[in-house]
Amino acid sequence: MSALERLLGVAREPQRTNPPARGDELGELVLPDHEGREVRLGELWAERPAVLVWLRHYGCVHCRAHALELDQRRGEFEEAGVGLWLIGQATPRHAAHFRRKLGIELPVLADRERESYRRAGAKVATFGELLGPRSLSAGTQRMLSSFGRVRQGRVVGHPAQLGGALVIDRDGRVMHAHMAEDAADNANADELLAAARRLAAGANARSG
Repeated sequence: MSALERLLGVAREPQRTNPPARGDELGELVLPDHEGREVRLGELWAERPAVLVWLRHYGCVHCRAHALELDQRRGEFEEAGVGLWLIGQATPRHAAHFRRKLGIELPVLADRERESYRRAGAKVATFGELLGPRSLSAGTQRMLSSFGRVRQGRVVGHPAQLGGALVIDRDGRVMHAHMAEDAADNANADELLAAARRLAAGANARSG
């Protein structure tokens, strides 16, 4: 392994994502939000389904573009009857800075130890998954299409940690999972909204 690979903390061999079937173990975790308030994850889906989105790190161009897209469409998630939360690495101060820098309103939880990433089944990237042609090309396209609003920033947290997303129903069942296979692999808003709307349709059918 090269000095750069060691610095980035990449995995030697490709890992497999392993999202849970239920959010029970995740629900036990307590994480601070961007204002330092403690949030028990299980409370996020106690009264309505929740969409949890794990970001790689706050400087990641893919994560910045992803967060902006989700924030711009947060009203659609509200209309679908689900809560939407972002989870990042490092501290509440870093989470607050991320929100201010991007001008987003979505709440951001801080997981300094990355325990929720592990319980959600996220993986650590290999060098190719982190800085391969697909990731670099997608990053360039995102910077160009944002007209300079989205740029690669300073790494805050583990550089090779990948993210993902889970849609969790009120009873704790994971109804949809999209865990990243490489740095550019994010669940877009349409995918997550479709899962949320399927939940709402199922709930309406049962109540009818």
